[in-house]
Amino acid sequence: MQWLTNILQPQILALLIPVIGIIAFFGHKALKSHHQHLERMEKIRKGIDPDANE
Repeated sequence: MQWLTNILQPQILALLIPVIGIIAFFGHKALKSHHQHLERMEKIRKGIDPDANE
């Protein structure tokens, strides 16, 4: 449990929280983009023009 005590120190958390936030932000954007790509590919497979709405 020594590692947990080290991580919970304020000077470590001050660096760790923004790094985790940035990773989570870009991870979310990547997953959202991947999901949109899968939806577009499924529309193409079903014969629907995905660009017709734009």
